Amino acid sequence: MVTRAETVTKQLRAAILDGGYAPGARLNEMALAEAMAVSRTPIRAALSVLFAEGLLDYEPNCGYVVRRISLDDAAHIYTVRASLEGLAARLAAEIGLGDSERARFQATLDEMEHLVSGQAWEAEQQERWGALNIAFHGMICAATQNNYLAASIQRTRTLPVLTERGLKTFAAERAVVWWDRAAYRRSQDDHLDIGDAILTRQGTRAEAVMREHIERSGRLINQKLAIRSEALLALP
Repeated sequence: MVTRAETVTKQLRAAILDGGYAPGARLNEMALAEAMAVSRTPIRAALSVLFAEGLLDYEPNCGYVVRRISLDDAAHIYTVRASLEGLAARLAAEIGLGDSERARFQATLDEMEHLVSGQAWEAEQQERWGALNIAFHGMICAATQNNYLAASIQRTRTLPVLTERGLKTFAAERAVVWWDRAAYRRSQDDHLDIGDAILTRQGTRAEAVMREHIERSGRLINQKLAIRSEALLALP
């Protein structure tokens, strides 16, 4: 059964990631409780969870505020994420997948390949590929049988990024909507290589390809952010 605190946490997390609260905004317990028609107890629990996830900072005499993260921070996030996901890929390969996990893993790769290789490439196909991308990486995390590692990786996927002029995006899979089709193709080729390495139990290879895969994504996203930031600075 989902608790009230879990429901409140989910709602607040979504509001932060969707830009409902600007970076630096103070989250007042009483105001949130009134707005969400709950007591302060689940609000307090939710703020504690979001602080642990890295979405909030705690400032003396102010309380919890939405975390501010710069473009440089985003680059550092992807460096850490590359190491963590590389480790996950190696462990998944070394531990191995069970029969049902192998079948689901391969089916996910096959559907992603079908989408990227198909003639249609509209919002529907891109959104489906994005969902499968999240599932693909999630299955690798699950295969490590290491909940701490999985939680650490998840934390690198949910941090908001803000430039000095207010540009905001997220160090997360949702950023793939900025890619052109050639970038999706390159990313899918990485997935095929990673998948093959994991299924054939080649841990070192799986780690190396995954690290480069994440680092390349980080470089691309930061390039896009820099371009959009420059465009904003050029506005009158």
